Amino acid sequence: MNGTPDMMTAGLKMIASLGVVLGIILFLLYGMKRLTRRRIGVTGGKRIQVLETHYIGVKKTISLVHVPGKVLVLGISGDRINLLDSLDETIVPQMPSGESKSFGPMLTDRLKKIGGGFKGKGVP
Repeated sequence: MNGTPDMMTAGLKMIASLGVVLGIILFLLYGMKRLTRRRIGVTGGKRIQVLETHYIGVKKTISLVHVPGKVLVLGISGDRINLLDSLDETIVPQMPSGESKSFGPMLTDRLKKIGGGFKGKGVP
């Protein structure tokens, strides 16, 4: 009978120690998260936004990405990302959040402007 209270006490001490260790780990993770946010300068808002993505083929897409001051047109394939064009913010109409608007016509117009000088004489 003497062994039972000692086992109970040892078990409670072990569970309490485990709780303290887990509490310290969670506190350190929370502190590290706050510290890294403060160092990076995250203010809660996103500075990079993917405005729209258009599927072209197998593992190939074109994405419109907004960064402060510019809108980037990116070609994305399975193993690389290429910058196709860089536009001013004023050229691309800002879409209200939640509204999906296709950038296909805008991309077509831009490609026509770029490709206008490349047409061959025999190509209609």
